[in-house]
Amino acid sequence: MSDGIRGLSLLPFLERNPGTFHLLFPFASQDPEALAHSSFPFLLISDSDPTARVVAARVDTDGGDRVASLFFLVQKDRYRLGKESLHPVTNVEVEKAWQRAGVAYRGVGEGCAPRFFEGQLDANGNLSHFAPLFFCKEKGRYFHPPCPRCGRSLALCADDAVLAAAGLPLYSGSLERHLFCEACAGSAAGNFYALEVGSGAPSILRDRISLVREFGRVGDGSSRETGFPCPACPEREECFGPSLKALARIVPFSFYPFHAFAFDAMSLCAPDFLSLLSGAGAETLAKRLESAGERGRAALVRAAGDAAPLLFERGERRFLEILYLKLSLLGEIFDSLPPGERLAGPPEFRPSVDRAWVALGAARNLLPRYWNFRATVLEIGRYGEEDVSSPGVPGRDDLSFLGVAWFEALLVNAKQDGAAVRGALAERLRNPPQGEASAFPGARDPGSPFFAGNLFFEPAAEPLSEGTAELWDGALAAGWSILLSGAGQETGTGRETIAAKIKTLRARVRDRLFEGVTPAALPESGAQARKTGSALLPRKPEALAAGDDADAAIAGILDAILRKWSADAAAAGAPPPPQTPPSPPRPRTAPPAADDFQVKTVVLGARPGPGRAPGVPLIAAAPATDDTIEKTMILHPGNVPPAPAAPAEPDDAIEKTMILRAGNAPPAPSRTAPAPPAPPPAADDFLDRTVILGPGKSGVVPPAPEKPKAAPAPEPPPAAEPEAGFDLEKTVILKAPPDTGKIRRQGR
Repeated sequence: MSDGIRGLSLLPFLERNPGTFHLLFPFASQDPEALAHSSFPFLLISDSDPTARVVAARVDTDGGDRVASLFFLVQKDRYRLGKESLHPVTNVEVEKAWQRAGVAYRGVGEGCAPRFFEGQLDANGNLSHFAPLFFCKEKGRYFHPPCPRCGRSLALCADDAVLAAAGLPLYSGSLERHLFCEACAGSAAGNFYALEVGSGAPSILRDRISLVREFGRVGDGSSRETGFPCPACPEREECFGPSLKALARIVPFSFYPFHAFAFDAMSLCAPDFLSLLSGAGAETLAKRLESAGERGRAALVRAAGDAAPLLFERGERRFLEILYLKLSLLGEIFDSLPPGERLAGPPEFRPSVDRAWVALGAARNLLPRYWNFRATVLEIGRYGEEDVSSPGVPGRDDLSFLGVAWFEALLVNAKQDGAAVRGALAERLRNPPQGEASAFPGARDPGSPFFAGNLFFEPAAEPLSEGTAELWDGALAAGWSILLSGAGQETGTGRETIAAKIKTLRARVRDRLFEGVTPAALPESGAQARKTGSALLPRKPEALAAGDDADAAIAGILDAILRKWSADAAAAGAPPPPQTPPSPPRPRTAPPAADDFQVKTVVLGARPGPGRAPGVPLIAAAPATDDTIEKTMILHPGNVPPAPAAPAEPDDAIEKTMILRAGNAPPAPSRTAPAPPAPPPAADDFLDRTVILGPGKSGVVPPAPEKPKAAPAPEPPPAAEPEAGFDLEKTVILKAPPDTGKIRRQGR
């Protein structure tokens, strides 16, 4: 083992230089008084993990504009770990946990992986430390702590022999850490430094206050290596003179060399996301967090604001929607846990739901914002070695965590907190129900901590239907099974089994949520029920603007024709009798059944040729076939209907394609084959009619010169009015002709 650990320097990233981006750790408060008295002025987001804390960070331009917001998961100076006599956690276990976390985080998907700095990973993929980092609040300067005697950078002493010779706790046998100068070690003036020093410590060990006081002896030679700003500062005497203002002005960002991961900033801590989803007000929740000392989380809640409206704002469907989203979050958290099944470790190293974070998606899509999120867990303790678990502790870490998180996600609200939920679970584990079909036989009692109304932030007592109540019972049973597996009381519940249970339960809740919902039943969705009592009246064609193209004119004419057909059919009360054509007419196709979703496509293309006196396009009736056969009706200019199209393979939904071509006189022999019909839309495309106006060589042209009258063409039967009850849209797709300069407009 080497004598000292110095680490990489963050100073190049923290310096603000022209033409470059720089890293910034924002302050928790802009109040000068609060800043002056703070020993850690940076915005602390979370302090939940026993070995790491989440600190806010930013990447800014040289002009001060924000480029990215980050969460820095930074190794703590003080570990919040209890002392265990049988298998104590030491610096070695903590270091292994960080190394294992580095491997795990490099393997997660895009959007959840941290950003690594150049040199942070060595050739073998191991994490390197960052050098100790101090900050001068008065000048806003970062620097590495120099040795008060020689000015070189201080390092972390990880050599047990050196520590033992100085009478200090061993690095490999404790959680104590010490800075020292490798050049001065062993000399009479060589000291060791710790963040805090307890009573009875050897005189060679100094604390943070002593180190800052001794900075006043550092000369100019240290500034280049450490970035120490004090030798050239005009306020040096004020800081290190009798007033010793340096003790308040100089604070450590990290006293010791530290590991850190830079993640994209998240939107909310998972418990706060769950509270807002359940109906909590943002300001109410923020004040609760501030009273608990969670100012960083409170700031995020205020930034997120009140929860955006969900799909369903009231009733049983709102209950199901919230339940579905909570189960989705639990599924994402479980998927983010390390693979494999590990024995339970020390309590401080076990996962916790308040180390799970949620990133909300952009609000620019059509779904509510809380339907678009991703979750990840930011912590180090869960990556501890498998053999750090205390002997005799049953269960598995990840399953115990998920079981508790499951019930906290479903039941924590304004009336009962996580401690109350965990207490109820502990009581249920001690006294499980005997001879009951359900693990929670009293869950339908409003007084039970497992009552379904506790899903809301403000518990509600509205009764649920039997089907929804069974889903709630299933959610409790799934969480109970996971909890028993984590406690070692149930076997055969592996990772794949749990993932399948969550997926199945979510699918059942989702099916219940949208059961019986149709577009016509949801006015707010934009769907409008079609009126069946009257036909569409023809409307007077509107005058065309000077800039309208030929396709716009065609669309207007087509609209008038369709409305005229509908009006004529409604006035007659029945389809008019077919006219006697030159050849026997083909019978009309029977109308579809009420549940037969037809897709009808009308493709209109322009064909060059003489004009025709105003009239209705000739539409040849398709031959009568089975309802499941796709039908194609092609209308050519002239008075002879074309041969029927070949039938397509049977399908559940009938598709009909009508191709209309402009022209009112018998066409000249065609030089090319007719254009193939456009492909029908997908079977689940909710379109009633699609009108596609294709490009042509001419648009609407004036009538051709009069010619000798020919025999009148037979009039086609009017278009059948679409069956009532279809809540479908009509789409017109207009394509500009290739040579608009040759188009002459109607009436000009």
